Amino acid sequence: MVQTKTLKGKTIAITRPREQAEEAARLIAQKGGKTYFVPTIEIKGPRDLSAIKGFIAALSERRVDYVIFMSVNGVQHLLDAAENLGLKDNLKSCLNSVATMAVGPKTAEALEKNHVHVSIVPEKYTSDGIMQTLRERGASGKTIYIPRTSQAPPELAETLRQLGNSVTEIYVYESKLPSYRELNEKFLRDLSEGRIDAIIFSSSLGAKNLVDMLKGSIAAKQLLDLIKMKTAVVAIGPTTAKTLTEMGLNVDVMPEKHLFKEALDALAAYWSF
Repeated sequence: MVQTKTLKGKTIAITRPREQAEEAARLIAQKGGKTYFVPTIEIKGPRDLSAIKGFIAALSERRVDYVIFMSVNGVQHLLDAAENLGLKDNLKSCLNSVATMAVGPKTAEALEKNHVHVSIVPEKYTSDGIMQTLRERGASGKTIYIPRTSQAPPELAETLRQLGNSVTEIYVYESKLPSYRELNEKFLRDLSEGRIDAIIFSSSLGAKNLVDMLKGSIAAKQLLDLIKMKTAVVAIGPTTAKTLTEMGLNVDVMPEKHLFKEALDALAAYWSF
């Protein structure tokens, strides 16, 4: 009989925003592990809703061909903003009249729960996967909107423009640097004392923010040396892995599918060898 690989006896630090921590902790507990919360991103809705109002107007006037949702946060904060504008029903109706792409099953699930039909889920949940899917559909000369964080890297939009598309990024939330001084100090102490077995990084921004959060307490190189010495480093996706490598960390685990559950499976397998 094949024995299921577990995380029993292991403490896993997750760097996700607080809003996404509950589901992640549940998945870790299912595999027998213990969750250590060290959120490196704080999510805030936009103060200015004018761009979102303009986006909904463009949808209503049928001036949009594709809408690409990169994350659950993008879905939720766009819907929240539309509700504040009194345009939520209009937004959902209009989204059902264009090609709507969801990057990953959780993002697709968030849209479907809100009665928005998902037209496309790319095979790979990365910018390359998005590009490959749109190339296969002959997407050139199209009008594309991407609801996302204002801190998102520009490469995806730039590459889509190189294919001859008109691309607009709608900033529906901000990814801020958290300020949890007591939590930061506890994390640093527990890391130093070997109480954390792995750290899972879900984004490049989250990885960079961890260093920024602790820069008042420890030098960047010293922190990175501690992480290398004390933990297994998990990257969800090649972009995050590239950032971690450029920072000077060794990426021990990267799941083939860029999902949190698959990251836990890959980490359990890594420890089983």
